[in-house]
Amino acid sequence: MGDSSKKAVLTAAKSAFEALASHFIANGVTTTEAEALLRAVCVHEAARLFTQAGRRPNVSQISIKTGVERHVVADLLKLPLRVDGTLETRPTATSRVISGWRCDRHYLRNGRPRALPVGDPRTPGRSVWRLVQTYAPGVWPRLVIDELLRVDLVDVLSDGTLRCKGEGKSGYSGAKLPVDQTYPHLLRDAISSYLAGVSEVAPTRSSWRATLGVEINENSAPLVRIIVRERLDSAIAELADELHSTRWEQGRSDLDTKVHMRISAFALERPDLDSHTQEPPKASRRQERRARSRR
Repeated sequence: MGDSSKKAVLTAAKSAFEALASHFIANGVTTTEAEALLRAVCVHEAARLFTQAGRRPNVSQISIKTGVERHVVADLLKLPLRVDGTLETRPTATSRVISGWRCDRHYLRNGRPRALPVGDPRTPGRSVWRLVQTYAPGVWPRLVIDELLRVDLVDVLSDGTLRCKGEGKSGYSGAKLPVDQTYPHLLRDAISSYLAGVSEVAPTRSSWRATLGVEINENSAPLVRIIVRERLDSAIAELADELHSTRWEQGRSDLDTKVHMRISAFALERPDLDSHTQEPPKASRRQERRARSRR
């Protein structure tokens, strides 16, 4: 793979990270959690490629390809890839406080986290302030308490005390929200399609994509966006009607092997920077002589 392909991949990754960063911050996802997830995804994807080629995943080769240390690769492959925060290996101030709240017997009652007053530097006895000083020393407790509230790791009770969410003794085990699995696939397909057009990476055999590149005047872009959206929606609707036909149900058995197929239609757009920086073509010598003769 050449430097241009690597740069194209990193450019696409930068755009994806820029889109995700604000959501990470808003939902309390730390950079260490994101890094841990990226490591795990890369390791499991490398292992999948080995399996797809009919080979047993090689820890040493995966380590070289991904840049992840061998012992970390081995540990990651022992468990299925999950998105539940268990990939985090470097605890943050909030996670240390939550873990202490759930495990320290001084802050438990009948095996469950106690409800605690917020407290301040002068509050005696148990308080969230004292808890933060114990498990996140060096960090101003008010900042950690505000973060616990912001990312919804604690409940505020009617008497003003705070209660740690979840019944488990480690890790966040609060209420889980249903996750729509459609949009992650759309994002993955869009990025894969973009990279297939700008890098040397060959598209997977299980994908069929037709790519059309056009240059549109900026003033016409809003109307073109509407046309593209309507045509793509119409094409997907027609395809859905055809694929939902009963003809595909004939001879179907519950014992048959199923194939999950997800179809996406999207348009990628970027400004044409070359059109603003490109110099106008130079006139030929004949055109220059004609221009001088007219003067």
